[in-house]
Amino acid sequence: MSGTIRRRDFFLKTRDGVRIAIREVFDAAAGTPARPMILMHGTRIPGLSEYDLDVPHGSLAADLAARGHRCYIVDARGFGRSERPAEMDLPPTPTKPLVRTLEIVRDLEAAVDHLCAVSGFSSVGLFGWGVGGTCVMAFAALWPEKASHLVLYNMVYGAAGGHPKFCHGSQWEDPARPGHFNRPHFGNYTFNAVDMLTRDWDRQIPIEDKAAWRDPAIVRAFEQALIDGDPTARDRDPPTYRSPNGMLEDLFLMGIGHRLVNANQVYARVMIVRPEFDTLSQKDDMDALVGDLINAGEVFYWEPGGTTHYILFDRPEHGRDAMLAEMEAFLAR
Repeated sequence: MSGTIRRRDFFLKTRDGVRIAIREVFDAAAGTPARPMILMHGTRIPGLSEYDLDVPHGSLAADLAARGHRCYIVDARGFGRSERPAEMDLPPTPTKPLVRTLEIVRDLEAAVDHLCAVSGFSSVGLFGWGVGGTCVMAFAALWPEKASHLVLYNMVYGAAGGHPKFCHGSQWEDPARPGHFNRPHFGNYTFNAVDMLTRDWDRQIPIEDKAAWRDPAIVRAFEQALIDGDPTARDRDPPTYRSPNGMLEDLFLMGIGHRLVNANQVYARVMIVRPEFDTLSQKDDMDALVGDLINAGEVFYWEPGGTTHYILFDRPEHGRDAMLAEMEAFLAR
């Protein structure tokens, strides 16, 4: 990793007046700049925990920066260091989930416009994890001139329905109103256990010795970043961190077969990543996404064998190095 990687934290105001947090990661010694990148997090965790852990092989942003890409890591409204809805300072209530996916497109707009202004590029690449992929695809549909490349990582599209987890009859569906998110149970926002995602990760690793597949330092840094991303986390014992439930509602709706945006509106180059052991992204749904991307400049559909949902944090030989190589080749096109 280059010793000239630099980080800068700052805030932007969206068109509707929300203060969102950005971390900029770049290489101060970079030569010819590569495509600037927006990194958008997924359903329940803020950006830094996914893209910039301070441990070896824990920062996609730093790896991209070392290759010449200026990166902006976005915390969507309600997540991490960004402004939260006032309701999140009160106990959760069984009302509509806060911060839907299409609201987050306003946060992406602010980040993209700022990144274009400082980089001199007229368009950027956008990386989206999980429902973050839905966010960046929606942005690209609205502003095709600002989005050159999309990396849709562990994507959920909503064409196929029948998701094994986010489906009819699951905990996510209101038993009194089939087809609706379970607001009476989950409400407007959630307190999340810090080790919730680690348990899911463990189930996907196909060997008993998890440390042989994934550096334990990554897990410690990941869980610490979740705590650090919520100033109230340590007020609870054990610590928990808050996340709005709007992306969860959208995930359920896509799981039962609702498209939030149609991919035929996307003109950017598109890379789809669906790891073999991932339980979120489904093959039939991704096949439908590929079929709908009729106007995309390119569609590169990569299904790496022997990999988990967390390629970006697994040891380099378990998919991370291959992911970086494939993505860099795609972004150069």
